[in-house]
Amino acid sequence: MGRKEITAGAERLPDFFPQGRTQYYYVDKTGFILDLISAGFLDSFPQLILRPRRFGKTLTLSMLRTFFDREEKDKDWIFSSLEISRHVGICKQYQNKYPVIAVSFKDTESKDYSMLLHRMNTKLKGEVLRHIRAIEAEDAYDGRDRSPQLRLTNAERGKLRRIAEEEGTELDLMEFFPTLMKALYGYYGIKPLVLVDEYDAPLNNAFSNEYFEEAASLIRAMFSYGFKTNEFLGGVVMTGVLQISKSNILSGLNNLVVNSVVSGSGYSEAFGFTQAEVDEMLGYYGLSDRRGDLRDWYDGYCIRDTYVYNPYSVTNAVRSFRLSSSAECESYWVDTGGTKLLKDMLASCKGNRGLKSVFDNLLDGQGVEAGYTTSVAYPDILESPETVTGTLLLSGYLTKEGTRLRIPNREVQEGFSALCGWYNRDVDESTLPELVQAYVDGRVEDAKDILDRYFEETLRARDLNSSENNYHYFICGALAVVSNRLGEWRFESNEQKALGYADLVFSNRKEKKAVIIEEKALRGPCPNGSYEEEAEWVGAEVRRLGQEAFSQIHKTRYDSKYRRQGYEVSCYVNVYFRHEAFVIKEED
Repeated sequence: MGRKEITAGAERLPDFFPQGRTQYYYVDKTGFILDLISAGFLDSFPQLILRPRRFGKTLTLSMLRTFFDREEKDKDWIFSSLEISRHVGICKQYQNKYPVIAVSFKDTESKDYSMLLHRMNTKLKGEVLRHIRAIEAEDAYDGRDRSPQLRLTNAERGKLRRIAEEEGTELDLMEFFPTLMKALYGYYGIKPLVLVDEYDAPLNNAFSNEYFEEAASLIRAMFSYGFKTNEFLGGVVMTGVLQISKSNILSGLNNLVVNSVVSGSGYSEAFGFTQAEVDEMLGYYGLSDRRGDLRDWYDGYCIRDTYVYNPYSVTNAVRSFRLSSSAECESYWVDTGGTKLLKDMLASCKGNRGLKSVFDNLLDGQGVEAGYTTSVAYPDILESPETVTGTLLLSGYLTKEGTRLRIPNREVQEGFSALCGWYNRDVDESTLPELVQAYVDGRVEDAKDILDRYFEETLRARDLNSSENNYHYFICGALAVVSNRLGEWRFESNEQKALGYADLVFSNRKEKKAVIIEEKALRGPCPNGSYEEEAEWVGAEVRRLGQEAFSQIHKTRYDSKYRRQGYEVSCYVNVYFRHEAFVIKEED
């Protein structure tokens, strides 16, 4: 492991090295090749590897193709100084010995199923053209006749030709893998390996655009036709972010081995950078003094028993540090992906007190004991709290340490907080104008219900404590966000009066109306007793504080200014206890 200097010379570099450069820094992950072989992926144990986006999945599959693909033999020199080269027997037996089918389902975003078929065809076209010699040849590559059962029929060649011309039908796409595998096995006499990158990308997009069932049917058929008891298949490695459990997407892979951030037995160091790898990189560039910054911002992902950094963010930060010694860490990873699904998951907190409590604690930097599932069931992904937390875990917004879930680092924390700010603004806009109107109309129970719902739905409500000031600032800050939706009504906080400050005042000059609200917090624990006894104590204390507050309003003449000007004045008391509001209106 560690720093490697590779001089490319005139050779074309494979995809897992930057193009157009003759020297660069490479973190050696070729030990993963040995891990895969040891795990039996060449012996009917297909591997599904799930990691968050930007954790090196695409580069890793490019590395596998370059190592195994017989068409890449002219690049075998690239591995000569890397870790895998120390395993001479493995290299001699497996390196550049196989025909390889390498397909990526990335960038297949489509607004409907018809567009998806076209984009999938485009993705498969490249592999058909790359293997056209094997497809069109009548004889094996060594000149021997192909046995009749291994010769492609005219109909089978027609399927691949239509794909090459971007005119493939739905059935052509479904039968792409077995048809091309048959051609390659017949030509080379070796069962081909299949590499599929981001298998779940078209499914995630299809869910967002409401054609999931059609997309699921296509992907399920491709995998079932291609990988289930296929006599021509040599091995499969697939990558993705989520494990799709519904619609039997993965049922076509017999003996499937799933390796995620919380399951499986290996590959914990294959994706992401370890502390030793980050330290060596920083030392190479003379940036060891930035170790603490990187650790705070980008470390913290726990893959079973190994802690790793987000590799995308680390490489971007190091590049920034090299350009300017005063450069600060910033968010790279969070900003690279769409946030629609995460926003939908935050919105699912509404009405789910348990899930909201989980998010509140996570945002406060705490670890939480929360259930999760790593099998995502579209289209019910937002219906189960365990699916929500499991999806966030697999997607990299959470990590699992021991038995607890937590936000992994500062980069994700800030991104998460920004999205929660969006969520809270949405709650504000839908709730607070309604609250003002309830006070204006004298609907006490409605005002209470709206406040209770607001405290319950707004994330980070647990920051409120027993002081009325905390509730007061919380409501005022939210009202400021929606002030443009209050129409002729204006609100003031702690408005100066003759003998004191009114907590909240709503006034309408045009209608000559004013609402004055005094806020109190009920302190102290309830006396131990039955539910009925506790409720009786709370009721008595709320009434006591209400009387005290109304006396305060009149003694300090909070309402005198408005009454002198002919306003119709309504006085209220809000009493807060355990994030519940009790609203009392003064009788005329």
